[in-house]
Amino acid sequence: MLHSTSGIILNTINYSESSLIVKIYTRNFGLQSYMVNGVRGKKSKQKASLFQPLALVDMQVSNFNKGGIQRISEISMHHPYTEIPYDIIKSSIAIFLNEILYKAIKEEHPDEEMFEFIKNSLMVLDFNHGNCANFHIFFMIQLSRFLGFYPQGKYSLDTPIFDLREGTFVKNLPSHSFYLSAENSSLLNNLIMANYETIHELKINNKERKELLQAMILFYQLHISTFKEIKSQEILEEVIG
Repeated sequence: MLHSTSGIILNTINYSESSLIVKIYTRNFGLQSYMVNGVRGKKSKQKASLFQPLALVDMQVSNFNKGGIQRISEISMHHPYTEIPYDIIKSSIAIFLNEILYKAIKEEHPDEEMFEFIKNSLMVLDFNHGNCANFHIFFMIQLSRFLGFYPQGKYSLDTPIFDLREGTFVKNLPSHSFYLSAENSSLLNNLIMANYETIHELKINNKERKELLQAMILFYQLHISTFKEIKSQEILEEVIG
């Protein structure tokens, strides 16, 4: 029996001379692996652009082999990106977000709200004509809500420190080293309170942005045991500053 679902391409691995194994985060089935045959052959009907990282696709899939590699019957582009592939800042952000998603999402169970958040965020990034410098940090903060460790509390004179390990704003310095300074805790709070329409208005300089990004990666590492080093971080920081 075939099922219709939307998906977000996260990773591809070459298999044999002309086939791919593709990791796709789907709206209806969560994270799944699919075999795509003949995609790299000269007579292939499938375009390579369909399997680029973060491509938004619509599919007809079988999904009968629970926990194994599934099959795609039909696949088409849901939204062809108009700016992400051609804008160095947006493409660098997209590469970074792809690595974050690939290392953070492990569940096969569907989460339609998380799927819609990711899809809509990518479309916002593509359509946005303003400053995108804070986009990736805001995205990580909001994604943590769906992953189960969204920051709790808020910055105030009584709670000026964000404890990364506990995931909350606290009054006193923790006994460990995993926390933000009062200044960066205030900036984090501003990002938490923002939305995609207002994040470009936040006054965050390059040094603060790098510190917040490093803190958010550490935040993920503290709360996801399998979340390791992010290789695209350095390139992103060089491009955005």
